[in-house]
Amino acid sequence: MNGDLSFHPKSYQEGAKREWLTTNGLGGYASSTILGANTRSYHGLLVAALNPPTERTLLLSSLDEELISESGHCHLACHQYPGAIYPEGFRHLEQFRQDSTPTFLYRTEDGTVVEKKVFMVQGENTTIVNYRVEGRGLFRVVPLVNCRSFHVASRAPQMDQVRIDLGGGGSGVRLQSCCDFALVSDKAGYVKEELWYNNLEYEAERQRGLAWKDDSFSPGRFEIEVNGHLSFNIVASIDRSSPEWAEELMRREENRVKGLLGNKRRDSRFRRLAVGADQFLVKRREGRSIIAGYHWFNDWGRDAMISLPGLLLTTRRFDDARVVLTTFAGAMKGGLLPNDFGAQGYNTIDAALWFFWAVHKYWTYSGDSDLVRDLFPSLRAMVDRYSRETPGSFSDEDGLIVSKPGLTWMDAKVGGEFVTPRAGKACEINALWYNALLVMEVFSGELGEEWDGELAEKVCESYEKFWNSESGCLFDLVDEMDVAIRPNQVIAASLPFTPLDPDQIRGIVATATEELLTSYGLRTLSPEDPAYLGRYEGEPAERDRAYHQGTVWPWLMGPYITARLKASRHTKKSRDEAREIIRPLMDLDGQIGVGTICEVFDGDEPHRPGGCISQAWSLGEVMRAWSEDVMMGTSRLKRGSV
Repeated sequence: MNGDLSFHPKSYQEGAKREWLTTNGLGGYASSTILGANTRSYHGLLVAALNPPTERTLLLSSLDEELISESGHCHLACHQYPGAIYPEGFRHLEQFRQDSTPTFLYRTEDGTVVEKKVFMVQGENTTIVNYRVEGRGLFRVVPLVNCRSFHVASRAPQMDQVRIDLGGGGSGVRLQSCCDFALVSDKAGYVKEELWYNNLEYEAERQRGLAWKDDSFSPGRFEIEVNGHLSFNIVASIDRSSPEWAEELMRREENRVKGLLGNKRRDSRFRRLAVGADQFLVKRREGRSIIAGYHWFNDWGRDAMISLPGLLLTTRRFDDARVVLTTFAGAMKGGLLPNDFGAQGYNTIDAALWFFWAVHKYWTYSGDSDLVRDLFPSLRAMVDRYSRETPGSFSDEDGLIVSKPGLTWMDAKVGGEFVTPRAGKACEINALWYNALLVMEVFSGELGEEWDGELAEKVCESYEKFWNSESGCLFDLVDEMDVAIRPNQVIAASLPFTPLDPDQIRGIVATATEELLTSYGLRTLSPEDPAYLGRYEGEPAERDRAYHQGTVWPWLMGPYITARLKASRHTKKSRDEAREIIRPLMDLDGQIGVGTICEVFDGDEPHRPGGCISQAWSLGEVMRAWSEDVMMGTSRLKRGSV
């Protein structure tokens, strides 16, 4: 990994703003700030996915390190309590870096050096923390545990413990509560000492208007004498009760991450994002899915389809992409794709339409017609359903889709009412509908299947009513014309098969550039609109009101770059300009998460980051636009497109 993912925080406030994340391919993860201080209820060293990729449960909150030597008692941990940060271990943190694993480097006043690496075993709810210590004294590690949903801070439940004795000086404990999990070390001895840590405060949750006080339980501590150089491990797991193979598992994970970096000739920033992209791919039963965002999202149909090309195709993970597409096709019900896969909700109008986009992208990258043939019946069933009626929409006599409130991606709700209902004929929904019909025409030709293109022609002709000649861009909705300037028209302009002509695309890009474009993505509403809200902050209702009423979304930079370069015919000058526009996101400027891209930013300057620290479609669409459009990386994208 590049050395630019290293940090030297000069204060608690500075370090608490940056967060790291490592995952296990099941939906479980380990995450905290670069100080090791938890600021969210979602932070912890073992958040296990008990029913992958869902039922995520906080088990190990933190490991508090102490060094007892002739120089005194030195603490490396830090927590926020009412009115105080204690201990102040951040003062000994010399460096945090995101190598193949999150790594902390501490140096105490007496010269003792402690290197701490955190990683997860792929396919297991297992976190391993490796310590390398150089110094003298008694090194102590105190685990703080819980057994609760990762969503809500709450007091740890009562836990029973059973000691585990191991050879070689190691030992540990099995804790029994809402689920059983083990804490073991290969060399450090376990000492039972039941203590409570009360009134831990999570500042990020306080700012979000959520439960922000927690009580954690410490069942005991691990101790080991240090006299020179020492390396040992602590394992937290529901899958194993032995630290055996910990060193080998760490080497395996380091090699796996190095493999994700891919071709060394590619841009170093892209290779760094490719590592972050891997964290979203998760197991779902016998298949694979894509988590929408960390920490709190499940796998969502719309998000998965939008992010798949960037996450899996630009990185040439075609086998993984194939499995994801097959998994979602297998979850189809009555021509619809799930919105929230974990909750089995089908309350979306566009997830299935984005599925056409993702399958077409897969085909243009891989040339795999066998998967297209396998999915063709599902695709045909989707078209048949959308050309008639779904639970949330119907096809009007002009061929356009009319949808109910809150079924597009702008679906935030406050007090039972949708903030941005967008009921009726939405510009991007009907552009996606046209794109889907043209994709079917291409696939039918590829497979030798019969296909009637009459409906596509009707949709294309009817789409003309979206053009607002006065503003030189699209109405957001018709037939009750909505003149709000939103980024949905940019999505319509960016599609491989669009009902818009080149002059219209240029008009849309010009409008978006003037009113919506920021360094981190597009605003969801023009600042000139009276309904614009420029700050994404406060309690849930306040944030939801701003969510699609001005808040900046990085994922929209993808369709914007595609539409912009389409409008300029991909000249070298326009690609150079696009490279500069997308550079802050590629450079990870202003981010919360280390090595990844967050969910949203404020619409107003200085565009503070917010929402999830790591969002699949943010990362995916930046990677896709960079690879396909800025770098022109895939000549096969010309296959079957117009």
